Amino acid sequence: MVVTPFKEAADIIKEEGGDILKLCYQCGMCTAVCPWNLVRSFIVRRLIHQAQLGLTDFEDEDVWTCVACRFCVQQCPRGVEIPDIMRALRRVIVEVGAGKVPDSLRLAVKNIAGVGNPLGEPSEKRTDWAKDLGVKTFTKGTEILYFPCCYQVYDPSIQRVARATVDVLKKVDVD
Repeated sequence: MVVTPFKEAADIIKEEGGDILKLCYQCGMCTAVCPWNLVRSFIVRRLIHQAQLGLTDFEDEDVWTCVACRFCVQQCPRGVEIPDIMRALRRVIVEVGAGKVPDSLRLAVKNIAGVGNPLGEPSEKRTDWAKDLGVKTFTKGTEILYFPCCYQVYDPSIQRVARATVDVLKKVDVD
């Protein structure tokens, strides 16, 4: 009998699509094609194996290294959605406390949990960037919704990207 140290961890992994972990037979294709291995050793297969065994003590920062490029998924003979598994493992670390959040991400993770965005800005200010653009608010029946990311709406140095996107959408008659 295998005992998972944290039942919550197993539930989170399953909720995020972790049942597909059963398909992985440790062929190593994911590790072989991962672009991170051009820079440093990144053994994807080891992380997947840990998850399969229900081991949730992730002390190194490898879980946070995956950028979801999906090269591994393209090469996986069993179609294992490794980026989904990595996301699940990150949730386990944050929600269950079963590992280490890198110092460089700690504040962003805390802000996301607290106020819903990595910058720690209040959600009431999310639409301030568009007040003078005449953008309609979302209502039932709206066909197209433009939802810029947190950095585009909160960071004044890149708000011009969101504003320019609205200009383009207006020019092509998208309301």
